[in-house]
Amino acid sequence: MRSTLLHNIQDARGNQWKPPTAEHESAIAALSQRVPLYARAPTRIDLAGGWTDLIPFAQENEGKVVNAAIDLHVYVCLTPVPDSCVSLYSVDLKEFFHPVGVSASLHGLNLPQAVLSRLRPDRGCHLVTWSDVLKGSGLGASGALGIALASLLSIFTQKRLLRHQIVDSAAVIEQETGIPCGKQDHYASLLGGINFLRCQGESVEATPLQLTQESLEELHSSLLLVYTGESHFSGDILRNVVDAYQAGNRRTHDALKALRRIANEMKQMFQTRNLSDFGQLLDENWCFQKQLHPSINTGRIDELFKIAKANGCRGGKACGAGGGGCLVFHCKADRIDAARNALEGVGARVIPFRFDFEGLRTWSPQ
Repeated sequence: MRSTLLHNIQDARGNQWKPPTAEHESAIAALSQRVPLYARAPTRIDLAGGWTDLIPFAQENEGKVVNAAIDLHVYVCLTPVPDSCVSLYSVDLKEFFHPVGVSASLHGLNLPQAVLSRLRPDRGCHLVTWSDVLKGSGLGASGALGIALASLLSIFTQKRLLRHQIVDSAAVIEQETGIPCGKQDHYASLLGGINFLRCQGESVEATPLQLTQESLEELHSSLLLVYTGESHFSGDILRNVVDAYQAGNRRTHDALKALRRIANEMKQMFQTRNLSDFGQLLDENWCFQKQLHPSINTGRIDELFKIAKANGCRGGKACGAGGGGCLVFHCKADRIDAARNALEGVGARVIPFRFDFEGLRTWSPQ
């Protein structure tokens, strides 16, 4: 079915989003009164510097992150209804949600209910959410969901939100649920592409990292995204690291500074288009990531790393908070099939993906 693009926040070259014209807004408003609206947001692989976008580190130091949006998406469908009822069904959670009271605390709520409660529209609608990724994958699906929901609800309520306002809204709501998240996941979903993020407090500056098509294909064909078979709950791991940082744990402080340095080195690698040491940087990032807190590594992750290294992988790291979920490995071109077969042979799942350069997209089926 042909789709009409309503609200493409980011173009393929990473140019800043511009507010829609009055004619464009009128079309959005008219459509949102009578037909379903859809949103799609990519998840991400954090390549270097993850964790340094978290408050309080980014409040006291400048955090730096390199991440890449991928074509494993989170989706939202919003259908107007004639009454005032507002509801949401999560296909992944197999659960219905309704908004809580305006003044109610969001702490402990599932993210869909929290977003629906804070951004509740003043007219009836039914939303459905689903995703291409498993819960607890470490690919930033919660951030993608927050971005997709916040964007679609802002269109439905005819509010004009700039891109940083969409991120701020989604991130603040997620933090209110009790998850001490940063904003790297949200910006990856919003912008698409491969980006270098500088995080100072609540402010984030994004710089697209561009490669030639040949270099991009070479990088993609050397990467394996692997699901360990172990889900994780990132909130617990995030709190462990934040608590250790706030307690002045020297090992945690030093590891965060090292992760920031590695992100800067990876940015320079992309800018010079020399990716020969890419796997080595992933490995170094993983070394310091593990030092943040013991809960980040598991026996299963160690097992898969040993198998990957024995079969031609140059380096790798856990995605997101670690503790399970997905791993990413950088492999020698002539050994990637051997690595894939060896990992699948012990029950790991290799997940096909492509880089996503579109970012957040919303549309109507008309």
